[in-house]
Amino acid sequence: MVELKSYAKINLGLEVIGKRDDGYHDLKTIFQTIDFFDILYLRENTINTIRLRGDNKHIGWWKQNTIYKAFKTIYNNYNISQGFDVSIKKNIPPGSGLGGGSSNAAVILLFLNEWFNLKISLTELIEMGIAIGADVPFFFLGGTVLGEGIGEKMTKIIDLDETGIGIVIPGISVSTRLIFSRFRLTTEQFESKIDIFLKSGNRKILENYLESITFQLFPDIKRIKDKMQTYGSELVLMSGSGSAIFCTVENCSINRIKKDFPDLVLTRTINAEYYQNSVGAWPSGKASVFGADIRRFESSRPRGKA
Repeated sequence: MVELKSYAKINLGLEVIGKRDDGYHDLKTIFQTIDFFDILYLRENTINTIRLRGDNKHIGWWKQNTIYKAFKTIYNNYNISQGFDVSIKKNIPPGSGLGGGSSNAAVILLFLNEWFNLKISLTELIEMGIAIGADVPFFFLGGTVLGEGIGEKMTKIIDLDETGIGIVIPGISVSTRLIFSRFRLTTEQFESKIDIFLKSGNRKILENYLESITFQLFPDIKRIKDKMQTYGSELVLMSGSGSAIFCTVENCSINRIKKDFPDLVLTRTINAEYYQNSVGAWPSGKASVFGADIRRFESSRPRGKA
């Protein structure tokens, strides 16, 4: 039995820059891994079939699942037919903006690369991952990463100092496709708050451009953010396209938040080293892709002060 941890992310700001010819939007965001994860248990079987089962009945555990897509991506490209039984303890709800499905896919791609000694490079894994989901490539890096394009253009920046994070996850699944289908770009030009943050380290200025549309469609999510803004947190923001709202908790009253939101998830940011050492059960303790190739993404622009 192999046990893999599949970590969640939050978006420290998300800006929509433009719309592409292929219908996707160009974004600028800061991805950040947090110490909140699903657990994947894997065991080889003898029937050459991928069998998935999980403890969340609202998730389809078959061909449309990102885990299954990750298996098929590797198997189709490398002519592998070994069967696996995969059991998932699902803590990251779908449609929460925390990247659970993307993380699951990335961890499986990393695992299969090691398990079968395929020696797939990080660049090749990113190409495979982006075909499954826009956020998948980030989970080959972890820590604090500037994401651009549809998320596949990544620049490793200085890891954020460990920060306590509180997350309220309402029982609402928000479709990313729906939010972007309703989003309308403005012609007015604004200076990127993310660029300012990278120079100044001031988290208070960060914004998520998708909040306005998500709040219109799901006013309960707006009510959660409005309430969380009364606790004195430095930053309160929706992650991704929703529905989770997170806040920094170092300067606010955790007891007040937990009184209003008993299901509050208390966690922390984790850096790239911690993430890479904790993801999975590799023979060496760390997947080989977490090696020299990682540095290729560190030097394309000046590092920020995150």
